[in-house]
This record gives sequence, C-alpha cells and structure tokens, in this order.
Amino acid sequence: MRGFFAVLALTASCIAAGEPLLDFRRDLAFRPEAVESFAQRAYSQRLDQLRTGGRLDRDPALLASLADVLAPLREAAEAERPGSSGWNWQLHECGSCAENASAMAGGRLLFGEEFLASLALTRDELGFLVAHEMAHALAEHTREFATAARYFVDNGARRDYWDIQRELDDSFAVQYRMAFVAEEQELDADRIGFILGARAGFDPSAMLTLLGKLQGGSQPALLADHPSIERRLEQAAAMLPAARAVYAHFGVEGPAP
Repeated sequence: MRGFFAVLALTASCIAAGEPLLDFRRDLAFRPEAVESFAQRAYSQRLDQLRTGGRLDRDPALLASLADVLAPLREAAEAERPGSSGWNWQLHECGSCAENASAMAGGRLLFGEEFLASLALTRDELGFLVAHEMAHALAEHTREFATAARYFVDNGARRDYWDIQRELDDSFAVQYRMAFVAEEQELDADRIGFILGARAGFDPSAMLTLLGKLQGGSQPALLADHPSIERRLEQAAAMLPAARAVYAHFGVEGPAP
C-alpha cells in the first residue's frame, strides 16, 4: 500500500548535496487544475460562510502566530517540491466553527481557535502541526484519494474528478470503505511534515510532544479517518534520528555553502 504514497528518500548524500529529501507521486489520475478549481470553490464558500457569521479570523494574535511558522515552512516546501514555489498559500483561523485543522488542494489552510487553545502549543509544536497540514497539500492527497476512489465507486474509471469528488462528499459508505486510505495519508502527512518542519528549523522533539497532546482526543483507528496516536507516535519515534539530522543541517547550522 505504501506504493500509493510519497516515499521518504532521506540519505546522507542528499543532505550533503542539499537535494530534496522527499519524493512525491507523479502517477495520479485527473488533471491538477480540476482538483485546484474544486478546492478553490469549496474553500471560498467555507470562508464566506464563516465571514458572514463573524467567525473568521477573530484572533489577530493567533493568525500572526500561524503566519510566523508558515513563512519558514514555505521555504522548506519550495526546496522539497519546487513546483510549489508558485502556490498562493492561504491561511485562516476560525472560532465556534467545529474546525480542528485542515488543508485543501493548492495550499488552503484552516485552523480552529478552540482546537489550538486546547492544546496550548509551543511555537515548535505549532510548526509541526502546520507542517502536517501543508504536507497534505504538497502530496496532493485530495487528488490521490480521488484516484484511489475510482476503484470504490461505480464505473469509476470513466468518471471525471468533479463527479467522483461529489460522491466522496456525499457517500458515507464510500468514505467508510476508503478509511484505510485516509489513515495511510495521515501517516504520510506525518512523515512529510516531520522532515518539512525539521528543515524549516523546528525542533524535532516537538513532533512527539505535539502527538502526545493530541492523544487525549484520539479515536480508535477503526472508527476514524486518522490512525491511532500510538501508531503515529511509533512512526515519529522511528523517524526521530533522521529528523534530527535534517534539523542539525538545515534548521540549526543551515545548508553548507
């Protein structure tokens, strides 16, 4: 199943040469422009609803904190996936909106005030949370999910992106059958986000403390589209030495000239 997802290609030679450390899929179905157009419409509608209800960007200090960690992450993202250099990353927060943290195709991010307040995150922990959401966009998980969905919907190979995405939005049965794909994408976003955050200068130990803070609100993996926190912590612990090597080179010392 891991062949469906971005693969971490972290080697000493890559770090020394300053090359990208992450590999992303290039075999996805559907045109990126179709996915981007759908995401733009959905995101704009969501923001309009929140703005009308007075729930959008109510906390300037929180928005400033999010923008502060986004800046170095954008540079790291451009180094890892140069094609993202032209993205117009959008970042907003909302209150009383039943939102945790989410990402849409093309770099459209949204974070919930209550969710972030409940976690009381340090700057490094916030950096890894934002990096995780950015990873979903960089790995084109929406497009990837729709690519996989062709095998779970009727006549999937002959349907266009808009048609399949509407069914994904409306059909609990399809979402349930594809829960294992969503879980694997969360682990993938953890992998990508861990390296992205370390490269941007956030202390890798904060990834583990972030997951620890999330543990209290976790659900059994069978009933949620997220894997268990225990599984995510196990993966993060295994990746910690590699993330520390990236942090030491890019985040602390900076890349060699």
